[in-house]
Amino acid sequence: MVQPVKQLGRSLFGLAERLLEWGFGSTLNPLHYLGALTIFFFWIVLVSGIWLFIFFRTSVDGAYESVEYLTHGQWYFGSVMRSLHRYASDAAVVTLVLHIAREWIFDHYRRKRWFSWITGVPLLWIVIPLGITGYWLVWDQLAQYVALTTAEMLDWLPIFTDSMARNFLSDADLSNRFFTLMAFLHLIGLPLFLVLGIWMHVLRISAPRINPPRTLMIGTLLCMVLLSLAWPAVSQDKANLAIAPRSVSLDWYYLLVYPLMKSWSPGQVWLLLVAGSALIFLAPWLPPKRSPAVARVDLDNCNGCQRCADDCPYGAIMMQARTDGSRYEHEAVVSAELCVSCGICVGACPTATPFRKASDLIPGIDLPDLTAVLLREQVEEAAQPLQGGQRVMVFGCAGSARLAALADAQTAVLSIECMAHLPPPFLDYILSRDLADGVMLAGCKGGGCDYRLGAEWTGQRINRQRDPYLRKRIDNRRIAMAWTGRFADSGNPVRALRLFREKLVALKDQPEAGNEPESRIPPWYRRAPGMVLAFALFGFAVSVFSSWPDVQLLQPQQAVVSLTFSHAGKRIGECRQLSQEELNKLPPNMRKPADCPRERWPVRVVFRAGDELLLQRTLPPSGIWNDGESTIYARFALPAGQHRLFIGLNDSGASGELDYQLQQEVELFPQQHVVIGFDSNRHEFTILQER
Repeated sequence: MVQPVKQLGRSLFGLAERLLEWGFGSTLNPLHYLGALTIFFFWIVLVSGIWLFIFFRTSVDGAYESVEYLTHGQWYFGSVMRSLHRYASDAAVVTLVLHIAREWIFDHYRRKRWFSWITGVPLLWIVIPLGITGYWLVWDQLAQYVALTTAEMLDWLPIFTDSMARNFLSDADLSNRFFTLMAFLHLIGLPLFLVLGIWMHVLRISAPRINPPRTLMIGTLLCMVLLSLAWPAVSQDKANLAIAPRSVSLDWYYLLVYPLMKSWSPGQVWLLLVAGSALIFLAPWLPPKRSPAVARVDLDNCNGCQRCADDCPYGAIMMQARTDGSRYEHEAVVSAELCVSCGICVGACPTATPFRKASDLIPGIDLPDLTAVLLREQVEEAAQPLQGGQRVMVFGCAGSARLAALADAQTAVLSIECMAHLPPPFLDYILSRDLADGVMLAGCKGGGCDYRLGAEWTGQRINRQRDPYLRKRIDNRRIAMAWTGRFADSGNPVRALRLFREKLVALKDQPEAGNEPESRIPPWYRRAPGMVLAFALFGFAVSVFSSWPDVQLLQPQQAVVSLTFSHAGKRIGECRQLSQEELNKLPPNMRKPADCPRERWPVRVVFRAGDELLLQRTLPPSGIWNDGESTIYARFALPAGQHRLFIGLNDSGASGELDYQLQQEVELFPQQHVVIGFDSNRHEFTILQER
């Protein structure tokens, strides 16, 4: 089941990459910078959030008014910053989800790459609450809904003895300290954990892409600014705890599970969240996958040049002082815990040259599963049957499309783990020894290397920009990198191979032909329409689902009744008065005149509206010793109109009897919120009904 889903995902991502290449080319394709774009959106959120906090008032009455002032009174800048803050937050979730999906679909999370994957899971549990607390601070009707629903979810956890949701039932229960706490969590607490989490996430990655290319940064920033101007983010009506919102415009990127609370229990929602997180966390080992042998260092051939360490994309190679008494100062050491067996280090080693015939071909670092000598044998064997005037040797990597269909009398196909595993001397060997007329490096689609840096390092080596360089005697136009230039634009390996053969013919007939660089980028005026369209579609997706579709909470003619209180039942036994002799035997600090049992009776509650039984529940006492208060919190949607409400309570353990009760006629108005409580001091029920 998993593999067909991944195959479908690869097809969809491949289609999206080809479409985006119309506007961005292969080097600027946004799908190759999803993680970096997420971090960039967080920077936008940070800068805009600082401006908003300057004017924000952390109080019940001041929160909504200060946000409204920014939105309408400071429309020229404050409104833009507020909208930018919101849309960049939603955009970060979009790119984050796409980043996770892409890494999973292309298996970039298995074997030794598990650490980066599992450290990304806590980031989800930081980013989503970070957005939720931001919505609380606005204190509009959406914030009222979010606060109450979140409190109901937290109440299900066995952490608090009292109900958190009771703090959001009436304005009298709400404190200014709540907004101070939310501001601290949203502006300081959670962002600090987010920064720490991002640092851990890229800890094992060498040269991580923290920032996207400047073109993408400018384009996405302009997209967010224009979106903020065209469709400003606005508040909903001010929160009023005496009124139950009928519907709210929901931000689905952060509040996706909240509508489930209407039909699911909090336990079921938590089960979904925890089980989903656990499944993501354990994904690298479901099912277990065999790890190939890690790179191996041969000190007899290692000169300590450090090229392998510089090129390793996961920091798996370190240089340390020489241990074999050689004249060289350093030696390479491979960490088996970090090495992903990509072979990029072999491609960087200057001793991995197939021209060595007098001695064994043993480079300073090599892959046991595909050694340099075995690769040379495969190249020579594949070249023997080739014939014709445009003989091509095609190298495919783990991320290449299936290339077996390309093999024919003029084409040989070989497979390696990564394009950068192929040392430049091998290309020299193939072309200078006339084993083929050209070499085509298929590589990962669009240059999005499965091992992050393989396509980039390969291009720089062939273009003589990175050591080890391709020797100048080799015409690099006889080498096609299928992820660049017109070969990438072809969209499939068959057409790319045909274009390459046409180029080889032109090179033979007119040696000066085909001088255009392989990495040519179309002029900006040709790419601009595609870029604008891509940014427009991205902005549309971000803005639409940040406030649509609405969620209906109540029917048009409904009201809400909340039943909530905390009350301690009577003790299960009578107190016994201690004699003076018994008191004298006790330590001075423990001398109490009466010995009372700690355990209390459960509290039994009955609630009816007319003849309809809405609730009948037995509430156990809290505490390890069952000596605390019993707590209840329940909400009921009732039709507007006249109702005869009955509420009864038993706290003495007597069966069939209600110790306290109240029956009262109440008229409910549409969207009215009525709160029923119990005063433990006066031992009577209270009904709070505001209009």
